[in-house]
Amino acid sequence: MIAAAAGSAVCGALLGGAVDARTGYIPDRITAPAALAALGCSLVGGAGVASLCGALAAGGALLALYALTRGRGLGLGDVKLAAVIGLGFGPVAGIAAVGAAFVLGGAYATWLLASRRARRDDAMRFGPFLAGGALAVALVAAGTAA
Repeated sequence: MIAAAAGSAVCGALLGGAVDARTGYIPDRITAPAALAALGCSLVGGAGVASLCGALAAGGALLALYALTRGRGLGLGDVKLAAVIGLGFGPVAGIAAVGAAFVLGGAYATWLLASRRARRDDAMRFGPFLAGGALAVALVAAGTAA
């Protein structure tokens, strides 16, 4: 059931990232069901405490960034999506997924700036990178479990 929690988080992240890429918004009607599914699977699998710690770690990290930037760098949808990822993966893998999202987003931003396709003050949606980070961690975990 713990793998189902991670799968729920990845599905929610992929859907949220796709909607964010298209609209610039991650709606609660995506994050809430994904959070409930991930938490439910974690509880059934006996990992409810780890799941909640993951939500606190991953979501809390982005909430701190949201507060520090006064909402200019990240939106609350990104914070909630990170919490979903933490619910599904637990604290260590949840933080790894968020870290991978920052690496992916930073690499893409660097490429955009170097190729002059964007300027420093251009906005970039972070949901797709959160989805990519969650997928990357899930794929690495699946590869090490095999």
